[in-house]
Amino acid sequence: MKRIASLALALLMMATLLVGCGGRADTEKPADDDTAAPAEDGAYTGNWIVAVNTSEGDILYEAVAKFCDLVEEYSNGSITCDLYGGTQLGSGQELLEGMSYGVANVYAESIGTLAPFSDYANIDAVPYLYSGYDHFIKTWNSDLGKEMRTTIGEDAGFKILGGMYRGARITTAKKEMKTVDDFKGFKLRAPGIDVYVKTWEWLGATPTPLAITETYTAIQQGTVDGQENPISECWNYGFYEVCPYWIKTNHVYSQDCFFMDLNFFNELPAEAQEIAERAAKEASEWRNGQMVEREAEVEQKAIDAGVTIVDVDTKEFMDKFDGFVDEVFPNLVEWADGIRAMA
Repeated sequence: MKRIASLALALLMMATLLVGCGGRADTEKPADDDTAAPAEDGAYTGNWIVAVNTSEGDILYEAVAKFCDLVEEYSNGSITCDLYGGTQLGSGQELLEGMSYGVANVYAESIGTLAPFSDYANIDAVPYLYSGYDHFIKTWNSDLGKEMRTTIGEDAGFKILGGMYRGARITTAKKEMKTVDDFKGFKLRAPGIDVYVKTWEWLGATPTPLAITETYTAIQQGTVDGQENPISECWNYGFYEVCPYWIKTNHVYSQDCFFMDLNFFNELPAEAQEIAERAAKEASEWRNGQMVEREAEVEQKAIDAGVTIVDVDTKEFMDKFDGFVDEVFPNLVEWADGIRAMA
């Protein structure tokens, strides 16, 4: 598998994206797209462009690399993968908008990033739906989980494959906070996704949408006083250097998945579809098996680096969000109730 992609190819693909700017279009792929070409003997061959917004050494990157290896193995080399990490092909939003034009054939990210294309995707980050890891995994492996993935994918125009536990989201801050009242007026970086912004506003905080790559500097300069992310990402982005308090709010359990443009996926022969689904499932299972252990390892590394770990009364925070879904996301009430019932 090719692990390093040329800058020239990345620029060419971004130029293709600009041709289709203005939002994600429900268009057919170009007829001459060689990412889905039959060989002379009629067998499918393809070179898939695979993207992930993290870099080598991160567990999501490792899972995507495993997906690529499995695709190539199960296709006996008839499908090859070029893996692009970081922002080589653009931001996550640019990638999602450009997938129907072939900027990427596979992109791994959280389901919540599909919220601009489907309001249903906000279910990925509704606060305090899960009692813990086991409840989360049980839900997304159930018929309800399959229903949610299918509905979100079809509404957004993507095929959603696999499902990888990202880790519980915690809050990192310059000062210690333990109670709901402590968070009033707290300035923090939050993803620019509706459910995250409204979650923090509900708590009385002041969320500022920023790119994750801009957050460290924003904390240094006092633009914000903290941020929230799964604990492994808090470590990977170096927030232990600027946020000495890591508060285990555990407010969101979310998942990363593999996305393929729905038209592209539907045009693949059945065998190629099955290979993609199998590779995504097995790569996801591998990551899930690693993630809980890594969470504990990262927490210890943070402590060793001088971070103070702060536990909170989760019930106090859960009670604060009573009525949140009903008022802010009424279309998600049925799913939210179904998730809670599986605890």
